[in-house]
Order: sequence, then C-alpha cells, then structure tokens
Amino acid sequence: MRSVSGDEVTVSRSAERSAENESTFRAANEGIEGKTSELVLSEQQPTPYLCECEEERCTTIIRLTLGEYESVRAHPRRFILAPGHESPQDRVVSEGERFTVVEKTGEEGRLVEAHDPRSSEFR
Repeated sequence: MRSVSGDEVTVSRSAERSAENESTFRAANEGIEGKTSELVLSEQQPTPYLCECEEERCTTIIRLTLGEYESVRAHPRRFILAPGHESPQDRVVSEGERFTVVEKTGEEGRLVEAHDPRSSEFR
C-alpha cells in the first residue's frame, strides 16, 4: 500500500520488505548460477537453488536446470518459489511439481525490477 501526503509518496513497508527479501535470495541464486555454469557439463543437470519467496527465514532448496533458471531470470519481475510459497499478491506464471514461477506486480514489482542485478538501471 502507498500513502500520499502532499507531493511525497511513500512505499509500504511490507512491499519494500518483501522486495528486499526476494531480491536477496535472487542475488544469492545469481552467485549459485555463476558457479553452476562453470561446473555443470550439461544444461539439463538439475542443481540446487534457493526458494526466492518473501519469507526471510525460508531455506527451501529447489532443483532446477540452468535452462529453467535462465528462462525465469529473463524477466526481472519473475521469481522461482517452492510450491505453496507464493503470496496473495503474486501472479502465478507456471506451476510444477518442483517449483512455481511467480511475477511480482504493482509497487513490489517495480521495486524488484529496480533491484535486479541484471538490469541496466541497477548498475
């Protein structure tokens, strides 16, 4: 939620906190992806990634191929989650047995896109 007072617009703390947590998990997965691409001989070999949900204490591991991870990361507002870890504000893009892909919308979507390490705006 946003509050407006005069010309000042503030982002709700929950959207900000959620975006921060999700972006932290995504940054960790970027490091995993970098190491994985160096070590994996096949793009079809599943490797462990962290669930990128907004719960800061989540430690769920998701196994993805490099191709699956890259297809999610091609969209700066999309995240990989363990099944059932989506929040009511998430737009579910796809669901499978191993993982769910969600897209962040609204203010949270704008925030995670701005913090995407692959975004030219972030650099």
